[in-house]
Amino acid sequence: IKFVPEKKTLQITAQVFLDDFEAALQHQENEKIKLTPGVSKKEIDSLVEGYFKKNIIFKTEGEVIDFDFLGKVYKNDLLLAYMELKRVPTNTELSLKNTLLFNLLPDQKNIIHLKVGSKRKSFLAVYSKSKFDLPRDFFVIH
Repeated sequence: IKFVPEKKTLQITAQVFLDDFEAALQHQENEKIKLTPGVSKKEIDSLVEGYFKKNIIFKTEGEVIDFDFLGKVYKNDLLLAYMELKRVPTNTELSLKNTLLFNLLPDQKNIIHLKVGSKRKSFLAVYSKSKFDLPRDFFVIH
């Protein structure tokens, strides 16, 4: 996750193993889903976007802040998804919750890297601890 101060946006890139992500979607949708370039792009993009919006949640002052799903690409055995959170409130605390693949793999560990200027912060999301608070001064660049 990279903060772009000029635009007050967060650029989000998620990488997940294709086979795990397919299995998680199948588990959620209760149907056979194949993530391949030949399958209906519109239908798959809708499922992928829905899954990410359900499992990556940003909040400020208790309110969910929605992000835009920009698209996805397949790279070898990975799915790379691109998202953007616009109008990031930089004068208040922001929380992030990441539960990707927890519905399928309770032992899943998700590494989250946040970059703001020269500052970097990393989090490890696990089933028992998937929510992280960012202090209000974190987005201030000196």
